[in-house]
Amino acid sequence: MTAAVNRKGTFVLSDPEPTRESGMDKQNVMRLRINRIALVQELRVEHILNHLIDTQVLSEEDLKKIHAGSSHSDKARILVDLLPGKGQHIDWYRSFREALQNPEAAQDIKKRYRLLVDFLDNTVIHRPNSQQSKFSELPNPRKDSFKLPKYDPLPNIKANGQAQNVLILDDERKQDEKEDNSLREVDEKDEKISMWSGTFEKTNDSVTLVKGYFQQWIPTPDNFRSLLTVPQEHLHQLGRSSDPADREQLEHETRALERIKKLEIVTVLARRKMLPTGFELCMCDIVQEIFREPQYYHLYFKYLKSLEANDVNLLQDIVTSFYSVLKSNTKQARNSESVKHFTSLAFQLIDFMTEYGYYTDAEKVMSVLMQFLSESHHLDIWMTKYRGYVKLMHLRNRNYNFLSASQAYQYAVEMTWQIKMMSFGQNIINEGELQNELSHMLLELGSINPAYSWAQSALKAVQETDKVVVVNTLCNAVMAFCARWQVKKAEKLAIYATQFAHHHFGKRNPLYLKALLHLCHFSTEFKQDESGLQLAMYTLSTAKKIYCCDTIELAFAHRAASKALMVCQRFDTEKYYYHAYEGLRIARRILTEDHPMLYLFLHTSASALQWKAFHASKESQDRTLALAEGEARKALELVIQHYGEVSLRTAQVYSLLGQVYSKMDRLQVAEDMLQTSVALMKLCQPSTSYFRLLAAATLGTFYKITEKPKECIMILRVVVDSIDSPGVYMKWVHTCFENLIHTLQSLNINKQVDATQIQLSHWLRDNPRLETVVSMTTLHEAPCSLEVFMGEFNSWEKRTKKALNFVKEAKTGDNQQ
Repeated sequence: MTAAVNRKGTFVLSDPEPTRESGMDKQNVMRLRINRIALVQELRVEHILNHLIDTQVLSEEDLKKIHAGSSHSDKARILVDLLPGKGQHIDWYRSFREALQNPEAAQDIKKRYRLLVDFLDNTVIHRPNSQQSKFSELPNPRKDSFKLPKYDPLPNIKANGQAQNVLILDDERKQDEKEDNSLREVDEKDEKISMWSGTFEKTNDSVTLVKGYFQQWIPTPDNFRSLLTVPQEHLHQLGRSSDPADREQLEHETRALERIKKLEIVTVLARRKMLPTGFELCMCDIVQEIFREPQYYHLYFKYLKSLEANDVNLLQDIVTSFYSVLKSNTKQARNSESVKHFTSLAFQLIDFMTEYGYYTDAEKVMSVLMQFLSESHHLDIWMTKYRGYVKLMHLRNRNYNFLSASQAYQYAVEMTWQIKMMSFGQNIINEGELQNELSHMLLELGSINPAYSWAQSALKAVQETDKVVVVNTLCNAVMAFCARWQVKKAEKLAIYATQFAHHHFGKRNPLYLKALLHLCHFSTEFKQDESGLQLAMYTLSTAKKIYCCDTIELAFAHRAASKALMVCQRFDTEKYYYHAYEGLRIARRILTEDHPMLYLFLHTSASALQWKAFHASKESQDRTLALAEGEARKALELVIQHYGEVSLRTAQVYSLLGQVYSKMDRLQVAEDMLQTSVALMKLCQPSTSYFRLLAAATLGTFYKITEKPKECIMILRVVVDSIDSPGVYMKWVHTCFENLIHTLQSLNINKQVDATQIQLSHWLRDNPRLETVVSMTTLHEAPCSLEVFMGEFNSWEKRTKKALNFVKEAKTGDNQQ
């Protein structure tokens, strides 16, 4: 078999001898041969052998041959030679490609292997019969000759009377294109046709209308093929659905697909230098259209990820273009209009990157913007600076970079002082968003009481016209009220947040998903019932429909489903472990290994592995617990690195490790871990903190199990005497009472038994179970206005103020008499 080179990256197979191989098999064999050198140099067989063995591509005899190689290159060479001989009955190429995509190796090696996959995929091999007609214009083609085909030159693109150079990128995929590259004449009438996009019009396969600072017809790039992966099944499901929300989403999905296709072509034109001088991608109308609709940002994420899988980063190209615009306009853009336009573009870009998860890159753009604004001291941009610092704090909070978030908060406060010192600046700043970000930061750092106070302030200050901020403020308030165990109020906030997000943004919006996730958190912490489990599964299905790709929000939805299954004791299947594993897998794919957010998924995974070991056979129990220990240890390293050795998060992970070691029968280590957790809680939490009491209750329960009654009584007595009445039944508090009573009975301390039983009966009377079931109908009801909700929500505060005013008026009347 021989291969004749027709053009770069394109080969023609010619095999005169009869063979049983299919055309596809021939192409796969040729792909290996063409990329043989790269495979032999880069491949380490130990990274992919297990997968090839599991798929029965390799036999024991094959392994012996491979391991007989004297070096890594020899082993790789033997493997590459063995694969084509497997025949048609084994899909060896598919297994080999999958093994390269998921090697058992470190992250940097995985990236290099993805390049190998790209090399294989980008080796496009045409069938001889198609090539014969394709290049029939070539005179006297010889079968084994290495002649390049003759192409007509690409048409010149003229701008300002000068031809533009065309850069053909070697790393882009090639495919057969129609040879007719001639531009059709476009009359004035055609140019004025109004398409629905209004930005980037394509009337045929050879020309494209690009609008930005200019409007011009540009030839479609030669040898261009879209690398976008279209989720056909997802779109078909939306089309078959009778749900109006699905039909509406399908319309938006269709429009988003058209726009991203056009953006891809414009990006290719920009990369190949086929656009006139002065064109900037970030200023193109198609980019502006995408940025102008933040409620649909999420629809583009799956396409951006599919392009990134092919090493094409459209978002990075836009950012690079933004920096170019900033550099070229640094000296000129100083009037109010230009600054306003530029900062608007920057804020939109930052918002898009933040939602996409590019927190670090978004922070870089924000830093560049703030430096740009700092060079101007006009009063009319003071509010822009304030907004910028609030956004900077928001994205740093989302990136769990709380130390830098506190710095952004200080900058925002300084700008607040400057503005309020002016006569016109007393009432133009609404600090609700800043107060909400401060509350969020303090809550994550374990300062529960200050976070709770700032959450209340944010609720009072936020304006209903800024609906995005309203949802964010409500969701943060849910977490703050849950941390303070204001259970009934937390439930009201969670329900209202979901209703508000559904009413203003619909069922297919990330803000609605965010509200659902916070409602799931409340339900898992306090209700722990069947309705909460159904809510978690609905939230997961909603996340899949919204994104249709791996995102951190989908990972949180899997985590919520896992936690709901565990608190409801659904261990008849391993779905609780599957969802914990999926959440961790997605998080690891998106986040770096040292990202602080990862500890949340490691914590849930370790908890799920504990339960899996408890219900597993004796043989696999130790192995499963060892995995749980490993996940918990990784979580501990992360929280110590990012939160410090003395912190709420660190104490919680020590408590988890203690539970794991107790199940491993390493009781002394378990006791040390649980004692460390309680000691850290005493250092960073007040005596009435529910987190501190829960850690102590866990240690007391451990002492009961390990038959240390004196220590158990001492700790559990403190817990039950310190518990305030939240007004709602708590299962773990009830368990503390029962464990204390049983331990006292075992020592025949009957007086304390009677007193504790009376104390338990009073607690059960004051804290009934939450019997109300929140249905989906309730969640989708039209909400009242925020002002009405807050009036009802703070009814006790209003009654208190009314009573105080009455007393004050009475005293004033007595003094006058």
